[in-house]
Amino acid sequence: MNAARLALLAWLAFAAAATAQTGALARGAPPPDPALAGRVAGADAAAGARTFERRCSTCHDVEKDGKHSKGPLLWNVLGRKAATSAGFAYSDAMRRSGHEWTVATLDYYLADTERAVPGRAMDFTGIPDAKVRADLIAFLRTKGDAPAPLR
Repeated sequence: MNAARLALLAWLAFAAAATAQTGALARGAPPPDPALAGRVAGADAAAGARTFERRCSTCHDVEKDGKHSKGPLLWNVLGRKAATSAGFAYSDAMRRSGHEWTVATLDYYLADTERAVPGRAMDFTGIPDAKVRADLIAFLRTKGDAPAPLR
């Protein structure tokens, strides 16, 4: 095999590995879930607040006057581009992801964080139960200056 062909194969292998490491959210929108908007619209934000308290509050604050902790402040997270909360040191993987936090991207991320953003620093594997995720997202929709759209 000649040197040019070897160089091309090496580059293709590198590009494939780099693409695999960016995660699904860096490659575009999550797969459509036609039932998601209805699940979140009918969700129980109070149950989501309890889930947040049990599973998220150790690392995240969600109040308007809150602060970063081990994780970033989540006030106004919906509608915000990932890795853009000023003053928080995000992982390279999250900075490269380039997605916006919408109801759909947050649901996809919370279902399996490693699948969505491989290499993220968040030490949390996910919430497999769609109802629990919908409740949590309904709660997070209340934690912003205006409710985020159901998209």
